[in-house]
Order: sequence, then C-alpha cells, then structure tokens
Amino acid sequence: MCYVIRIIAVRTGKKYNKWYEDNLIHMIDNYSNIKYDMLEVIRDNKFDDERGVFNKLQMFDKFTESNITNLYFDLDVCIKKDCNYFLRSKFTLCHAWWRDPHHTPLNSSIMSWKGDCSHIYNKFMEDPEYYMFKYHRGIDQFIYENIKYNTYKNKSLYYSFREDCEEKDASICLFNQRYEYMKTDGWWTNYFFQKYQ
Repeated sequence: MCYVIRIIAVRTGKKYNKWYEDNLIHMIDNYSNIKYDMLEVIRDNKFDDERGVFNKLQMFDKFTESNITNLYFDLDVCIKKDCNYFLRSKFTLCHAWWRDPHHTPLNSSIMSWKGDCSHIYNKFMEDPEYYMFKYHRGIDQFIYENIKYNTYKNKSLYYSFREDCEEKDASICLFNQRYEYMKTDGWWTNYFFQKYQ
C-alpha cells in the first residue's frame, strides 16, 4: 500500500540547539529505514513555558491532512535501527513503564497518527494558561488525563536512558530529559552526525 509519511520534530526556545536537530535528521536518514516524503521542524515558540514542551502540541494543529501518516520524534533520542513499527493510523505514543507508579504512565518522545488529531490542540487551547499550570510535568500528563490514546506494545523496540544507560538491542533510546549526556562521549555518539562541539 502506498501512503505519504511526514517526519516531525520540534525545536523551540534555547534548550536544544541546532546540533540536536542535525543529529536527529542524520539518524532518521541513516538508521530508521523510514522512506518519508517530508520532514518538518516546528520552531515557533508559541507557548513560552519554562521547558517549551507545550510547543509540541502545535503539530496537531498544523498537520491534519487525511492522507498523511505523521511520526514525531523528540530531539533527545538516539535512533539506531528500523522505526517503521512506530508508524500508526490511530494516535499512539509511548507507554512509560520505567516511571514511578504515581507519575504519568505516558511518554511523548515518539508519537504517530494519520489524519486530523486537532482535537488534542483544541482541547489545550480551551485554557492554555490553566493547562500549563495544572500539568507542570508536561504534555504527557495532559494527554493522559484528557485525550483518547493508544500506546506502543512492543517494549523491546524502545527504552529510556533513565531506566538503563547501557546500550540495548532496541531501535530507539529515549534520553528523557537526560539530553546533556548526549553531548558527552558514549555508545550513542556512534550514531550521531558529529560529536558535540
């Protein structure tokens, strides 16, 4: 079956510089095995919260075409192998089994959907200041409490650096706010376009 694939990233604010963006694109092009049709990077700092995580929600407003499958990656991931598993029609994100049971059991480092998921953005826009205050942990908590979602079932294909900093035989390692480690030498640098300068 032939369908259109869009890769999405978000780089707003000062937390991540272009080095992270360049490395993500390099890993997608060289290791993901995804034959995508377009790649978009959102840089509009629309929601000026402390961490900039709510700017990720803009993708659900910007990309709503019925014939396009969207796949989003955080900038602080290390892509090592085939990622076609992560392409989904229904809105899907990661199950964060590594988190404390009292924390949100979702992780938005990888998300995919086809068509119009603007209801996610529209829900947030009902009262963005309130939601940014209430969900101080980020959009994972917002999605968990407000949005119907699916999660990726194959836990062997992704894992968190918080859970295990050693290299695993998985497609993706999620650094999950440990992005500063990506600037240091480690097994992950073998997959980067270049080391941090």
